[in-house]
Amino acid sequence: MRLAQELVAGQKHLATLPDLYYKLRQALADPEVRVSELARLIENDPSLTATLLQVANSAFYGFPRRIETVSRAISLIGLDQVGEIVLTATLAGAFHGIRPRRMDMDRFWRGSIRRALMCRQFARHLGAREAERAFVIGLLSDMGHLVMYHAVPDLMGIVLDMGQENLNELAEKERSIVGCDFAEVGAALCSSWHLPEHIGQVIGAQLDPLSAPEGLHEEAARLNLAISVTELLARGETVTAGISVLDEDAPELSGVDLALLPVLAEHCEAQLDSVLRSLGLS
Repeated sequence: MRLAQELVAGQKHLATLPDLYYKLRQALADPEVRVSELARLIENDPSLTATLLQVANSAFYGFPRRIETVSRAISLIGLDQVGEIVLTATLAGAFHGIRPRRMDMDRFWRGSIRRALMCRQFARHLGAREAERAFVIGLLSDMGHLVMYHAVPDLMGIVLDMGQENLNELAEKERSIVGCDFAEVGAALCSSWHLPEHIGQVIGAQLDPLSAPEGLHEEAARLNLAISVTELLARGETVTAGISVLDEDAPELSGVDLALLPVLAEHCEAQLDSVLRSLGLS
């Protein structure tokens, strides 16, 4: 874990997020926060303002009338969804222009949004109250690779040239060649960003859900299952209840009804392009 922390610390431009993000996160955590207060904070950033209005007016929400003010967008979308949009837009802005050698950033963002949407689908399917947290965990789950390809491109090039069948094999080769894997680096990045501890813990355990602290096994298993589903979608393969999973314990631990996977995956795909366009990631 120490090496993962060192890799993150060495990337100064990735190791911190803008101050505005933390102010907004603090405001969103206040159950008595007023829409007008949030709107004023968001309006301090023209790029974030434009993104929020673009998302609000996208086909993803399909509101009948055009939304022209931030306060109206917040009222209609809801605080939880605004939190998702703020984080996603912040990450997209912070990493704008970063294109590590041999890393396909379009594919990276498409995969990250897919995971986020799939995790949220699982949370909603199970009636979980923390659907926003699930979205954030899915969104951040592959960020470790962004750091690794930027920090140690030559070593990651060796890993890539070795080839692998799945993420478990990839992580094993990363540990052998680099000294840590993308899940460890992702967890270290979350810690550097001062995100809630459980988010980094789930991301760190994404390939081995039972390695998560007690009480987080199910959430880590849902992330693991979401990754399995989105890997299939990325390859253009059909999602079925009998999909091959990264961790054999994940389906049972997750609590997700596997018979619903095709429907949940279809919902995810229906939203994907709209979300990517709204955030300027496609």
